[in-house]
Amino acid sequence: MTTHHFTMLATAVGMALAANFSYAQDNQATKNIEQISVLGSRVANRTVTESSSPIDLIDTDDLNKGGFTELGQSLQATAPSFNFSRTQVSDGSDLFRPATLRGLQPDQTLVLINGKRRHNQSIFGLNGTVGAGAAGTDMNAIPLSALRGVEVLRDGAAAQYGSDAIAGVINLSLNDSTGVTTGYVQMGSTGEGDGDTVAVGLNRGFDLGTAGGFINFSAEYRDAKGTNRAERDIGGSADVPPGTLSEQVRWRQGNADSEFTSLFYNMVLPVGDSELYSFAGYSTRTALGNGFYRNFNEAAKNVVQVYSDGFLPMIDNEAQDSSFAAGWRGDITADWRFDLSAVYGENQYDFTSKNTINASYAAEYVFNNPTASAAEIVANAGPNGGYSGGFRFDQTTFNVDINGIIDIGLSEPVYVSMGSEYRKEHYQIVPGEEASYACGVANHDTSYPAVNDAGVFAECGFQAYNGLRPEASNKQSRDSYAFYLDAETLLTDAWQVSAAVRYEDFSDAGDDLIGKLATRYEFSDDFAVRGALSSGFRAPSLQQSAYTAYTTNLGAGGVLLQSFTATAGADFPAALGVESLELESSENMSVGFVYDVTSELSLTVDFYHIAIKDRITLGSLMSAEEVAFSPAAVAALNATGAEQANYFSNSVDSTTKGVDIIASYRTDLYEGDFSATFAGNLNNTEIDNVNAPAGVPDSIALDDLQRSFLTNGQPSERATLTFDYQRGDYNSMLRFNYFGDTEVKYFGNDHIGLPDELSPTGEFKNTSEVEAALLVDINIGYQLTEAFMVSAGVDNLFDVTPDELGADETLDFITNQAFKYPVRALPYGFDGMTYYTKVSFSF
Repeated sequence: MTTHHFTMLATAVGMALAANFSYAQDNQATKNIEQISVLGSRVANRTVTESSSPIDLIDTDDLNKGGFTELGQSLQATAPSFNFSRTQVSDGSDLFRPATLRGLQPDQTLVLINGKRRHNQSIFGLNGTVGAGAAGTDMNAIPLSALRGVEVLRDGAAAQYGSDAIAGVINLSLNDSTGVTTGYVQMGSTGEGDGDTVAVGLNRGFDLGTAGGFINFSAEYRDAKGTNRAERDIGGSADVPPGTLSEQVRWRQGNADSEFTSLFYNMVLPVGDSELYSFAGYSTRTALGNGFYRNFNEAAKNVVQVYSDGFLPMIDNEAQDSSFAAGWRGDITADWRFDLSAVYGENQYDFTSKNTINASYAAEYVFNNPTASAAEIVANAGPNGGYSGGFRFDQTTFNVDINGIIDIGLSEPVYVSMGSEYRKEHYQIVPGEEASYACGVANHDTSYPAVNDAGVFAECGFQAYNGLRPEASNKQSRDSYAFYLDAETLLTDAWQVSAAVRYEDFSDAGDDLIGKLATRYEFSDDFAVRGALSSGFRAPSLQQSAYTAYTTNLGAGGVLLQSFTATAGADFPAALGVESLELESSENMSVGFVYDVTSELSLTVDFYHIAIKDRITLGSLMSAEEVAFSPAAVAALNATGAEQANYFSNSVDSTTKGVDIIASYRTDLYEGDFSATFAGNLNNTEIDNVNAPAGVPDSIALDDLQRSFLTNGQPSERATLTFDYQRGDYNSMLRFNYFGDTEVKYFGNDHIGLPDELSPTGEFKNTSEVEAALLVDINIGYQLTEAFMVSAGVDNLFDVTPDELGADETLDFITNQAFKYPVRALPYGFDGMTYYTKVSFSF
């Protein structure tokens, strides 16, 4: 962290305290003080402020302030320890974004719904993205209208909740209201006049019986048009020589056209002294994304008889997500309760290529018919699109939980929870249709000279999303079981202690015994300190251990190369000393305090230290030249038929340190209710050790590209400052959102290897940087009637975007000056200002 950035954030903290600000998520403000937390403690009557671990409690009012209609964006604007980085032109990134806590990976945060484990998504970002190789939870598959609130436990909790909870836990509580219909209609656009969005949400709950039973339904629909910040390029065409600006914008840099539909329900039905419960959801999303523009004279990729001016390949992404949970809970005795549950979740991603070509089809035809006419070449060039493949993941979890109290004569009884868990998971890679990956119509291991340049070979498979081949298709499954014991009590009226121990065993990755100790000491009614020590683990996901694919990636000189990702234990990684994937392990320490300065002002500060050993990373793609020190690795690579390959490994030991600072204030002001909120997060990740097998260079196990994304791909400083004011029928919100900078080695790095003499400045910049930024959001609402409220607002009021690319940046060169902004490690995107109007109703 630079001195400049630290000073900026410290100044903001000081301003917040001086102004007596308040944070409505982790405080004792009126609206939250009596709310019970599901996370952090298994004691049924613990409130957020009584927890020994820091917890953000965010209700739907907080989530819906501003114009964000996606859960991930709303959380990022509300909880600074939560990041939701944007990535563009990366397979699948038009539908999902990595959701992270405290700068760690997406799969190092556990997500629950109603306290039950949520399944992960079936795909992950590839190299050169935040969260590369980590299949986290798809936060945007869950509609805002289905939620009552969100809890964010900012502490290691694997001993309490199981694998993945290294950075923390996010619990999504579903709506349980009855007798009222609520909803909204929202329309918006960007300051550039594109990205028109329409979103509609509806929720209604019904009583079941007279003993407190209910069923609550929600539905949500969203349609968003794409945005484009690309500019005219100098790639040339049939009528325009290269080096001349095109007449139109042909590239695309922005959000995809997308559509989202979801249905959820939440139900509880009392049966005697117990109750049955169930919840479920289904969502489907589509997004029409794109790849890089293929220039007319790129003979290996294009057939000019088909696309005389080149073409922009499109990728139609489709995601389906479904889940179902059912359970039975009730009293065993007056002091003991049980909870039996089963949860099923499934995630599917499919890719269909459009406006593309398999250049090898026409190349094979011309090879066999050298006198073919242009019309004949077009007729035999194969399809211009088709199914390119997909991924499937499902998870079934059974839990038996028992909790109760044991009185041993202390100030408070010992609250005890114990239970077991069994989990079954399946993962599948679905191959695409033959034209999406084939080498010529015959699909032999044969290369054909390109139609328009016999000096190069035509590339196989569709451009942009090279289809998943049958030899890369895969089906894998595994199971795991776990047992846990959790106890908590007050040793004195002021001293709370808790302990947890958990044993978990995975059929493919081994087992671990972990634990957690936490304490909270109350010096007075206004001041308490808290802290925790814990060990944790994360098992490699099936998405990591079973993933294999042929893809197209940028290589040296900025050209696209066929690439291969090998499964764990395959010949290529085995030749480099990686036989399998092992468990990640962690040690978490946290210490902090809660201080109610006055009845209106509170402050919490929590320091944390997270040491992770054997972190799993997806290695960068390596050529035969780079692994020449191992003849076995060269032979294994050649056997794949690809020019470069990579694999997953437990390559890194790291330490993440940081602090969360939250100050909150609430008061009456001019006959209205005023609150102000400051929340800041500082964090820093360092690489402690590279776990390279004997004889393998560290640069093979972890190169500079991977290192940069782990340490600098997410902001090290984040802060929000929010003012809310409500008087009569009027309400308003003003929010400042600060993002620290990021700097990574991608699309502006030395691994692409462009010679500096191609740079207009004589030297290419070797990193890609997104500068620190302060975004301002504003919202004003008016209660028209008892049932209807209208609001309007602007997000990113001052149209802040990253600095534009310079002539010395590789991305500017390889896109022929078409791309205006960086495309990786973008914490706040590049769309600029957006505005919206919203009608909310409740009756």
